[in-house]
Amino acid sequence: MPLRVKFALFTFVLLILVAAQALVSFNRERVTLVEATENRAMMLTKTLAESAREPLASSRYSRLDYQAGSVLAERDAAYARILDGQGRIVADTRPGFIGWNISGALGNSSLLSVEENLLIARADISIPGRANGMAEVALRLEPLRERLRQSLWVHMRFAIAELLVCAVFLILLSVQLLGPVRAMTHTLIEASATETPVPITLPRASGPEIRSIARAVDELRVRVAEYQAELLAEERLATIGKMAAELAHEVRNPLEAISGAAELLSRGDTGGECIDIIREEIRSLDSYLSGILEFARVGTPGPEAAELSELARETASLALPMAREAGIDIGLRLHESPIPCMVDKSAIKRALFNLFANAIEASPRGSSISLETTATENTMTIRVRDFGAGLGVEARLRAFEPYFTTKPLGTGLGLALVRRIVEAHGGHVYFEDRNEGDAPPAGTVVVVELPSHVSVPHH
Repeated sequence: MPLRVKFALFTFVLLILVAAQALVSFNRERVTLVEATENRAMMLTKTLAESAREPLASSRYSRLDYQAGSVLAERDAAYARILDGQGRIVADTRPGFIGWNISGALGNSSLLSVEENLLIARADISIPGRANGMAEVALRLEPLRERLRQSLWVHMRFAIAELLVCAVFLILLSVQLLGPVRAMTHTLIEASATETPVPITLPRASGPEIRSIARAVDELRVRVAEYQAELLAEERLATIGKMAAELAHEVRNPLEAISGAAELLSRGDTGGECIDIIREEIRSLDSYLSGILEFARVGTPGPEAAELSELARETASLALPMAREAGIDIGLRLHESPIPCMVDKSAIKRALFNLFANAIEASPRGSSISLETTATENTMTIRVRDFGAGLGVEARLRAFEPYFTTKPLGTGLGLALVRRIVEAHGGHVYFEDRNEGDAPPAGTVVVVELPSHVSVPHH
């Protein structure tokens, strides 16, 4: 999961947690305020009931008016009243209600109720020997609701402040972490393995830790590039040494044969056999040196518009005399529609000719070889197949190395040249795995894959 998505999920979860925390805190405070208001209402009512007992028992109602009026000192008090045992209002902070009879009121003693915007509390007035009276106090709920609204707003402000702080932190983290990481990743992806490493460019707001990591990565890339250059230089020196040894070995034998034939001629032997030996060894030397020059060739004439199947057909025509001499048939299975491309035509034909030559040399007389071309949206593919003895695992692994050969008279440069040409065109060449159902001998299938519309830079 990308780090950006994780940040988004974290922000979403944090939002839910902060909102839940604010709601829980507000609900706890709401319950506390409501319980406090209810308890205060009940306490006022019971206090009024207790103080009204003696005046009610002695019918001194003027004192009851004073007792009820004392409740109005509470800022949220709406009214207070006292009822006798028959349900008649004997004292009320609202003069217009005195003398009213409240039927059924005495049956609802010691309880709380909400009527419209009032919280009403009732309590019995117990008078021995007489019917009980009742005290009733009503508190306005608007002050309580106003306090709850203020509390909710306070909790919301704290929640918003928490979210803003977290948002600022996440933004700073994104600016100092995600942006630099994306820039560093983009530089590493776009970097070429063959060019000098370009230092990683980070945004100005990058954190010091990311800058330290970028410097360490830059140093590591430089060291890797230096190590690769050293390996390449060592590989080139090793190749040059191997080439020199191989060249000395391959040239010495023909020279010895030529030297021997020349010695015989100097002694007066005028037979044609010595002349034939000299000519044959010179041809052998010329063929060997031509292979070396072909492999060592640097640069290409540049890309030309071509058609891949046509190049394959032309190369097959060049290889046809060699195939007929060896008793081999060449079969072509070309793509049903043209495959246009921009390639070095002569280089591609040299690569295909080498594949044809190897397939012909590996095939027994009377057999056949085949070349197939296919194409997709992004890839052009050439398959050259023979039905010879095939190659072992170790030979397949080393077949594209210079000077590696399984043929007694081979130079080991043919497949190395093929790989060099194909890779110069941005493609790759490999051996296709044998199918388990193939009857022996399974032979060998060499696959060349080139990118569609490939072009080769002019050197």
